[in-house]
Amino acid sequence: MLGLDAICKSTRVAMVGVVTLGLVVGGCTAGGAGGSNASGTVTTAAATPVTTNPCTAGPKTLESALVSSPARDDTSVYCFAWQEFVALNWQADPSNPGYPNPKALPASFGTPGDTSPKVWESYMEASAVFTATPMKGPMKGTWQAKRPTSKVLSRTSKFGAADLSDIYQAGSGHHWLTNARGDLTYYEIMMNRDEYEFITTQNLTTAAGQLACASQPGKYLSDGPPGPPPPGALMRGGLTMPEGQSNGWDDTDCEGNIKTYGDHVGAMEVKASWTPLPADHSLDYRYKTAIAEIVDPVTKARRQVTVGLVGLHIARKTVAFHQWIWATFEQIDNTPDEAAGGGFVAPTLPANPNQKPSPGYTFFDPKCDPKTNAFKCVHNAPPTPCPPAPGGTCQPFTAPMQITRVTPVSATANGVTAYFWSLLPAKSVFNYYRLVGVQWPTDSGNPLPAGQRLPLPQGTPSPKGAAGGTAQILADATLESFQQTQAGCMDCHANYTSIASPPGLQAAAKGGLRKVSRVVGGAPQPYASDYSFLFLTETKR
Repeated sequence: MLGLDAICKSTRVAMVGVVTLGLVVGGCTAGGAGGSNASGTVTTAAATPVTTNPCTAGPKTLESALVSSPARDDTSVYCFAWQEFVALNWQADPSNPGYPNPKALPASFGTPGDTSPKVWESYMEASAVFTATPMKGPMKGTWQAKRPTSKVLSRTSKFGAADLSDIYQAGSGHHWLTNARGDLTYYEIMMNRDEYEFITTQNLTTAAGQLACASQPGKYLSDGPPGPPPPGALMRGGLTMPEGQSNGWDDTDCEGNIKTYGDHVGAMEVKASWTPLPADHSLDYRYKTAIAEIVDPVTKARRQVTVGLVGLHIARKTVAFHQWIWATFEQIDNTPDEAAGGGFVAPTLPANPNQKPSPGYTFFDPKCDPKTNAFKCVHNAPPTPCPPAPGGTCQPFTAPMQITRVTPVSATANGVTAYFWSLLPAKSVFNYYRLVGVQWPTDSGNPLPAGQRLPLPQGTPSPKGAAGGTAQILADATLESFQQTQAGCMDCHANYTSIASPPGLQAAAKGGLRKVSRVVGGAPQPYASDYSFLFLTETKR
């Protein structure tokens, strides 16, 4: 284990145009560019902001339109992710769900205290699509249905009712995330119109409908002369999400017929993590906020609070990126970075003159006392529900956790964040959000064939994920808090995203967890659901 002096030396970072949040680490100040006062409030040193545009095809102003596919290099993909983030967080058109308000100007982007829905918040919540109410035929014409006036947040895991103990999530059972104030983190999962129309018009909200679609033999699509397919030809169709229309590409239905969905931008899933903010609204200026009813997981009691967005994961399938593009953003106050010897170090952030000093970490207490902390101040320790197994220990939902980021954000991601920060209004809450990273397929290969079973190809992802070691794992500290050393996005989504099955639905007790595990032995692997966990976790019947 490193001594105190070694930890202090290892945490000092010198970068041109970059500052480090400073925190007291066991008596030393982490980060030569900043420090902390007696109350533990985080401070930052002034620096000249970086405004050079790293995006070869990037914007010079904030834009509300979704972009199409990026070029195949990290910088271009990171710029693409930030452009998505801006478009999705544009104020939504109150009369046209899923689209930006044409009256909202760039100068109002991220106005503090604006709790009106943003574009992604006017998408459809996954649980509302996979409804438990029996329907006659596929759902149609409901995209324009009026959305709730406020959020009702009850998910305490991004995987909903899934038990991932047999995959990569450390420990067993259901995991939740509690902030330093003792409040839970809540989750919602939204889908865009392209994905919504594919699921509902293809009757994919039931296990039987998913099996009927996924097992289709498919059709051979070719721009050449008609005739039988050549030997080994790719058969299109099955449960394959749309990528959007483009030259040389057409989406299909389950049978393999050419079909269009939504806005032709490709399927998209947005996973958000929210945590309650102080009732005095003292932190509202640095968070994208919303009014929500949160549901206590034990008593089921509801209370209305202002919640702040702490994490946003954007998964999108777009033309020629058959394995999807997986981008994740976080609020900058979430966590410190993990340091050698079990210590912690303030994260390196681009300079931003429009940021006010941080009030401290949301999911980490620098003054944690092992004698009073239920997790003994162990970093990233997964919780155990109460009551525990005989002789075991457990933690209540109100016990604060000590979350750190295991893999620091790259200089490339920070450079792109710096540029987009330079485009933001001075008071925009999005000055306090950064791109953590993007995992994307560098070699997408062929599209998924009809009848595809698990495992799915990963397309040689960048970063590599588990195959490249811990430093190659992309994780959102609020969405994948306890698996940061074990699995990246594609590690899970390529291996465990199956369709639902009647036995699986029946095996879970009412209100219980649905076990997710890999088939072993000689049995065939289940049909895949195109990298989406929603079919496995949200199907009710």
